[in-house]
Amino acid sequence: MKIDKRLLLAGLAVAIAMSASVSTSSASASVWKDHGVNITSLIEIGLSGGELFETGSGGMSCEIHATLTTKGGSMGEIVKYKTNGCTGFGNLAGCTVVTSEALGLPWTVDVNTSDLTITGWHVRRTFNPGCAVAEIDKTIASVTATPDVSTSISEIEFIGETTGYKVFGSFTVDGTNKGTYGIG
Repeated sequence: MKIDKRLLLAGLAVAIAMSASVSTSSASASVWKDHGVNITSLIEIGLSGGELFETGSGGMSCEIHATLTTKGGSMGEIVKYKTNGCTGFGNLAGCTVVTSEALGLPWTVDVNTSDLTITGWHVRRTFNPGCAVAEIDKTIASVTATPDVSTSISEIEFIGETTGYKVFGSFTVDGTNKGTYGIG
């Protein structure tokens, strides 16, 4: 049985075209939205919540306040990140945070299909004299932040780690922005 080369080439061309169409649609990035409409101007989202960090045989639970901004598209930035009210456990029980600073701000926030990736998370903390550690200065290359509902974000859980250090917690979107913005 001879195969007609023209039919074979036509079939191959159709298969290539379909493959390109599928890969193009799956590669399209998600973007920031306001009530389902693409964002085209600068917005600011206030975030409040709790952070827990662990290092060695101890860690701390802290209150956090952050600000995320975006001009739309598939990018955003954490432009403010402050911690306070920290309580230690394990070898950090009884320790107090003397200074806490977010370094390298703004941190980049990339929009994925159903979550966000925060790049360059870097926090430096110093502790009171007599604490088991004097300072913790850690950078986490990539923190995954997952919204409760991607199309109308009210809360965002986050987690990231680097050697000997782990951070996780959640943000609640502040005020009237709760449930307004999303990704998709």
